[in-house]
Amino acid sequence: MKKSAIALWVFIQLFFGLQIRAQKSAIDGLNASLATGNDTSKVKTFIRIGDEYNQKNNYEKALSNYFSALKLAEVIQNQESQFLSLMKLSAFYERLFKHEQALEFGLRAQKIAEEQGNKQNMFDVFDLVGGLIYCNEGKYDVAIKYWDRMMKMVDETGDKAKILYMQTGYGNIYREQNKFDKSIEMFSKALKMARELGEKENISNILNDISLVYDIKTQYKKELYYNLEAFKEANRDNSYVEFYAGQAANTYFKLNRYDEALLYAKKSLAVSIQNKDMSSELTAYWLLKKIYAVKNNYKEAYAAQAKYTALNDSLNSADVQNKMNLLKTGYDAEKQTKEIEFFQNKASLQSKLKNVLIAAFIFLLIIIFLIANGYRLKKKSESNLSSKNNELNQTIITLKSTQTQLIQSEKMASLGELTAGIAHEIQNPLNFVNNFSEVNEELIEEMEQEIEQGDLTEVKAIAIDIKENSKKINLHGKRADAIVKSMLQHSKSGSGTKELTDINKLADEYMRLAYHGLRGKEKIFNSVPITIGMITHFDPYLPKIAVVQQDIGRVLLNLFNNAFYAVNQKQKIAGGDYKPEVSVTTSTENGQVIIKVKDNGAGIPDAIKDKIMQPFFTTKPTGQGTGLGLSLTYDMVVKGHGGSIAVDTKEGEGSEFIVILPV
Repeated sequence: MKKSAIALWVFIQLFFGLQIRAQKSAIDGLNASLATGNDTSKVKTFIRIGDEYNQKNNYEKALSNYFSALKLAEVIQNQESQFLSLMKLSAFYERLFKHEQALEFGLRAQKIAEEQGNKQNMFDVFDLVGGLIYCNEGKYDVAIKYWDRMMKMVDETGDKAKILYMQTGYGNIYREQNKFDKSIEMFSKALKMARELGEKENISNILNDISLVYDIKTQYKKELYYNLEAFKEANRDNSYVEFYAGQAANTYFKLNRYDEALLYAKKSLAVSIQNKDMSSELTAYWLLKKIYAVKNNYKEAYAAQAKYTALNDSLNSADVQNKMNLLKTGYDAEKQTKEIEFFQNKASLQSKLKNVLIAAFIFLLIIIFLIANGYRLKKKSESNLSSKNNELNQTIITLKSTQTQLIQSEKMASLGELTAGIAHEIQNPLNFVNNFSEVNEELIEEMEQEIEQGDLTEVKAIAIDIKENSKKINLHGKRADAIVKSMLQHSKSGSGTKELTDINKLADEYMRLAYHGLRGKEKIFNSVPITIGMITHFDPYLPKIAVVQQDIGRVLLNLFNNAFYAVNQKQKIAGGDYKPEVSVTTSTENGQVIIKVKDNGAGIPDAIKDKIMQPFFTTKPTGQGTGLGLSLTYDMVVKGHGGSIAVDTKEGEGSEFIVILPV
């Protein structure tokens, strides 16, 4: 279910009892208490410490303490402690929209609650799994089943507060399913009960929920009525006044009632600043910019835009980056301690990689020494041989752990490049949508003037233009939607299952994403006009083949990244006469699909051509590559799909990588 930021925050705050204590002394005191008390109380202390860090947006430390609580609960085999820890982890991941991890821990908590037969725990976990996680994933049919089980439990107790909560939840689910009559019916029941119970805050929330139904139905006058009612209730209760004022301002704007929209936007801004609610303040500046622009007050519009940009930058600079770092890390219950230590200081990652490579070389020397020494010691004593073998095994385990960390870092680097590419790729259709929307607004104003003048011929001409622009808005909106859905599909954690895949489409997507990823990293693009020719020769009759989409996507991304890197490096030294080009060609031959990625960069010297597929070998400067990209590519193609990969290169002229996959 698409819940507002306020609803989600209130849910986490109230339902799971997160306490807001920003003082450092509070955490110090909790850490000190870990030295005393029994194991059950220590589990609760770990959870409380995690809550403190969570409130401060220190997600790494919050997650570390939640996992510490879970591991201790599992050691002491206390089901109630395990349940509490799992619920915290599930809610934590859902707050960051990591639905897969949230569902994993939520279902484990559900199993414990059902084994215990604890009805309160069952209600809580059903609410989290069904009411939040499945709804946020859009799986409303599954969510309704959980909601029905909860309602049955509530009916048995007759708890009116919970009945009110359930009615509101049903209303939200029905709204997302576009069952508007049912949604209004449930919200109306909830509103009546909230008034009977004197639930002032719930009254304004429910009124706002009803307004969202009419917003979807584009019945803006009814939406405005409930916006204003919600604002009145919130004003009486003095809670979230700035949010509801902003909602009313936005609806007035949609009704072209700009004076009223300006009045409520100013109210929202004033209360937001007073309450230090930066999220609502940001929304208020955005509304003010739009309103002033429509009223042709460009000076005020520019001022509002400047304040919006400054506030947005300050909000995103640290907090959003911290979230993105966590989303990239992908914690796992069994190895989270190592990953936290490894990713905690991202700024020094490149330096650590260099140290790890040196350590790996030293470990190899140690292995050689131990093998030779073990052979000699075998002749002297079987007991000494056993001792040295143990040392050797431990060394090999350490080396494998080091290699695993390096491979993980390479995957995270690729994820960063893919994320940058997606951002640039989706911006294009969104720009079209915004531009055509603004043009339509101007045309509608012209149409109104022509209608007043009675020039029907000009009105019809303008109407045709508006219709064409609307088609373009719809087209580019669908294009953006397709990009998001496609990339979500590619970015899911794969199970290794092969699916029939359109290689032409996959290659086209990753070629553009690699190009935009390079633009996001290279400052030279911002100072020198560089155009890299992207050429495609796709076989229109290419059959779909069964592959692991995530793996082949990574293969293509690595090859395109290397190609764009090569032509970009050559551009820096070749001058204006050089025209960089990267091409991709697909074809079928002898029951095989052939993919060729070609560039006209500097090429690969013959002396190192045979080494490029080896792990840890890289031609890039220190700190810019780990030497694992082509090694992983080779493994995915050859070992994962039974194909082959080769390179045709000439120094100074370029390279062509040829991937062959069985149909």
